[in-house]
Amino acid sequence: MAERLWRRRFGPRALVMSCGVEPAPWPDGFMIAVMDELGEDLSTFECRDMESTADAPVELVVCLAPEAAEAASAFAERRGAAYEFWPVADPARVEGVRQARLDAYRATRDLIAERVARWRDAP
Repeated sequence: MAERLWRRRFGPRALVMSCGVEPAPWPDGFMIAVMDELGEDLSTFECRDMESTADAPVELVVCLAPEAAEAASAFAERRGAAYEFWPVADPARVEGVRQARLDAYRATRDLIAERVARWRDAP
């Protein structure tokens, strides 16, 4: 979600790559559903790990998951990149009925979108 929300804010040519310390092996259906509400199709999104970005230029690493903060900070340091920590709850950990899970994903999506919108007071 973060990668696509960044591109929505800064344009389709923005250089951004979402990755994780332990990425999911497939796109999450709830993520796909809540992003589809914004007109964003993530049905073919491929989850990546940090090592798959080894050849990509890195200026900023934004960590969303508290459990990944140490690895993400070390990754940023190794790459000479700025580091920011924007902790958000992992909606995949929410259990319950479909509506409760969708609401958790929407809350996460909206929080990330808000943080992206406020980043560096972007115009």
